[in-house]
Amino acid sequence: MKKQHLRRGAMVALVIVVILCCFLAPYAWIVSSSFKNQLTLFNDVTPLSWRAFLPVEGTFENYRTLFARTNVLTALMNTAIVAGGQVALTLLLCSMAAYSLTRIRFPGAKIVFVLILLTFLLPIEAMMVPLYQVVSGLGLSNTLLGVMIPWIASPFGLFLLKQAFEELPVELEDAARIDGAGHVRIFFSIVLPNVKVPMLTLGLITFLFSWNSFLWPLVIIQDPAIQVIQVAIAQQGSPTQLPNWGETFAGATVATVPLILLFLLLQKYFTQGMTTSGIKG
Repeated sequence: MKKQHLRRGAMVALVIVVILCCFLAPYAWIVSSSFKNQLTLFNDVTPLSWRAFLPVEGTFENYRTLFARTNVLTALMNTAIVAGGQVALTLLLCSMAAYSLTRIRFPGAKIVFVLILLTFLLPIEAMMVPLYQVVSGLGLSNTLLGVMIPWIASPFGLFLLKQAFEELPVELEDAARIDGAGHVRIFFSIVLPNVKVPMLTLGLITFLFSWNSFLWPLVIIQDPAIQVIQVAIAQQGSPTQLPNWGETFAGATVATVPLILLFLLLQKYFTQGMTTSGIKG
């Protein structure tokens, strides 16, 4: 019996190690390549060897060149502003919409909810031209506000928070109404404090989506001084020369560090929010 448990434990550990390697190996290659010059980078992958995943003869030249030739810090600041603003506006709008659909009864509420969810099926590429026309018509082209504003009405965010709101008991709200509280007071003083974990989960997902956004910022922003980090990395270097892949990997590493730190800090809330908001496997 003990041998069977040991075998099962060993198999589980082996599967976990294989999965970790599949997910971590590409990122390890990116980070390792960011510390190599162009020649060493290609020599380590043709043929592929363990040296591809470790910077045996590492150098910081790619990082020095990156920070000297590219406005990386400015791009990081722009991306943080866009991501932070999008998180705040998404949480406010989606929580208010979820409260309306779960606490305010009106004809056609289910139809409205279904129609909103159907918009989640539309590909971003299909919405790019009309979105550009609307944002440009509002005078928000080539602005950071224009980057974030089309995505604050999140169907996924509405779905996530609606599930969380429906699980809240209504007895506290009924007691508050007896004391004369209206919808605004109930929403901010009773409902929101009890859905902190789903709100944090939605905030983290929205931040990841905004930080990794590439196509829309590329379309709506023409000024390099206010460009976000993903596009700034892609546009570095000269179009008439071969790309410096070590410098590109250095930029990718710099861009992913804030995401990794944020996820490590909030992973507990992310897991709790996904398991307590109706999204279960």
